[in-house]
Amino acid sequence: MTNLNKYRKLSIVAITALVISLLLSFAALWNSLLTSEVKHEGWVIVFILLLFAIGIFLFFIAYKISDVVKLEKIKKEAYESGKTEILEEIEKRKKVEKSDQKFESEDIDKVAETILSGMQGIRTESVYCNKVLGNLAREMGFVQGILYVKDKKEGQFNPIGEYALTDRKPQPFRIGEGLPGQVAENKSMMTLYDIPEQYFIISSGLGSSQPRFILLVPVLFSEESVAVLELAAFKKPDEMTGKILNKVSSELGHKLNKFITG
Repeated sequence: MTNLNKYRKLSIVAITALVISLLLSFAALWNSLLTSEVKHEGWVIVFILLLFAIGIFLFFIAYKISDVVKLEKIKKEAYESGKTEILEEIEKRKKVEKSDQKFESEDIDKVAETILSGMQGIRTESVYCNKVLGNLAREMGFVQGILYVKDKKEGQFNPIGEYALTDRKPQPFRIGEGLPGQVAENKSMMTLYDIPEQYFIISSGLGSSQPRFILLVPVLFSEESVAVLELAAFKKPDEMTGKILNKVSSELGHKLNKFITG
């Protein structure tokens, strides 16, 4: 602000000097006209007036630019305008995100409902588990699966449901044993990328191949692991897959707990 005031004072000094120079120039020109013959005196006058007009214009610009109060007002208006635009943009993004989250939530609920639908009349635990695994394969593209359910009396998780298994025989485990046991203990989903050879082999009439990804999903009821889903896939699971499995496991926990408690 000090510099602007300084430039404002300098512009006033400059315009004062310009006016004095103009007056002296006209006085000298008038004296020349009286004492000697001056050719093209009209052009001389035009040239002097042109210089004066340019000087006035430059003074006006410098004076306005160095107006501290007006400059602060302009800066404040620009800030408020920019702030308003930013707030409006943030609000628009929030609305878009809320809309996307709403549609995403509806999609998750729809897929989860499809996976768990059509099983109201099933009363056998193994049939129910096999049906869930089959629906997961159909709706989400899993190529193999095992559903381990906890036996409260023995305290171990037994393979009750299977889908498309070949020569691998699932083994029961206790909480904390192996990767499925760790998932049951930690109560959090795990994705395996480096699958050991012969861990899962998919066989068909066209040959055999090995899945690239394994998902281990805890099934919870009242903050306790009551089952563990082990699913194999060729395609890398994305964020939406994880959300759907969390939704399915939450609903599945209530049903399996009924089987467990009798």
